Amino acid sequence: MSGIASFVVVLLVLVVVHELGHFTVAKLAGVRVLEFGVGFPPRVISRQWGDTTYSLNLLPLGGFVRMVGEEDPTDPGSLARRSAPIRLAVLAAGSAMNALLPLVLFTIVFMLPQDTIVTDVAVLDVAAGSPAERAGVEAGDVITHADGRRLDNSFDLQAAVQRRLGADTTWTLQRQGRTLELHIAEARVDPPEGQGATGILLADGRVTVASVARGSAAAQAGLQSGDLFLRVGSSGVIGDGDAQAALDAWAEGSPGEPVPIVVLRDGTLTPLEAEPGAGGLDGLTVEVRPDERRSEPVWRAVPMSFRQTWDILVIFRNEISRIIAGAASVDLVGPVGIARITSEVAGAGLGSLLMWTALLSINLAIVNMLPIPALDGGRIMFVLIELARGGRRLSPERERIAHMVGFAILISGIVAVSIGDIRRIVSGESVFGG
Repeated sequence: MSGIASFVVVLLVLVVVHELGHFTVAKLAGVRVLEFGVGFPPRVISRQWGDTTYSLNLLPLGGFVRMVGEEDPTDPGSLARRSAPIRLAVLAAGSAMNALLPLVLFTIVFMLPQDTIVTDVAVLDVAAGSPAERAGVEAGDVITHADGRRLDNSFDLQAAVQRRLGADTTWTLQRQGRTLELHIAEARVDPPEGQGATGILLADGRVTVASVARGSAAAQAGLQSGDLFLRVGSSGVIGDGDAQAALDAWAEGSPGEPVPIVVLRDGTLTPLEAEPGAGGLDGLTVEVRPDERRSEPVWRAVPMSFRQTWDILVIFRNEISRIIAGAASVDLVGPVGIARITSEVAGAGLGSLLMWTALLSINLAIVNMLPIPALDGGRIMFVLIELARGGRRLSPERERIAHMVGFAILISGIVAVSIGDIRRIVSGESVFGG
């Protein structure tokens, strides 16, 4: 599937699921639904069933539900004629469906056979005065579990820390053959620059030295059979050929200087040096820990999908806390940027595309509930104002004007962000500005 086609399909799924929530609850509440549309007009085909026209439209950029009297209660079948609890249910149903969709998508992802990179998560350095140092974490430790969850690689530990910002976390680690459990107090929301929340520098260990020829360049560098590569130069080593590539990169950036190498040997960090140049690691053979092929049965995939969705919501909340504390900036991406990311993600396979769709769905659920006129959250805000006023509504005209202004501001913001996305794409920058 091409990048553009992937983006269109993802967008249609998100919007149609959202509108299906509004449509279903509105129908159950007796609200007259004039049209349920997939895409935007002009119409390609339509069919009338009862009071509702079901249409397929030419522009595949979303969908819509057109109900009678969303602000005007004069029509007996209008949404505005219904009680406040029913209106709240209809308005919230779209975001509720977007919140439920990831449970389905994550379940499918966990059931799909997929390769997982599994490494030793090794600590390269511990910052002085950091939560990790106070807990007793040392360079050379291999962290195997965080809060009871097994770690496949360093990304799992980073996610675990993000879930526990501002709170305590517990790590299980291996230290020279011993198993330890350490409690890290308060992963920092706003850490010193370059330290991270807990103050550790990580490396993924996956490539082990299998043999070293006597008298070779690798032997002269001090490498031994059984050494676990952690870093060569300034790069990690997780694949066959990475060590030589990192050595070559170091030689280009620092010509003539010895190449620093860090290995884990018998549970101890061991710094070494190799001679610069193409032959710096001659005489070396390595073994790469193979990927693990995983596919979960449905009875395990379903609870895993709930946990994954909850983890994302917790990380989202913690990221908001970091923004409020001034420890993180807001990176806005518009439709153009999302289309570009979707195209790149689609190239990584179906599982990655489903994960990305689930993340977008959660984002849509949250954003659409913000109390901004023209969004569902803005409409909900007017219902809550009505309840606070003892059932007295604001005039339909005032509400309509508020939504029109909100819509204009929203579209202006989307256009401004999209212009920024286009500029970054033209200049070759990352969509996220990096």
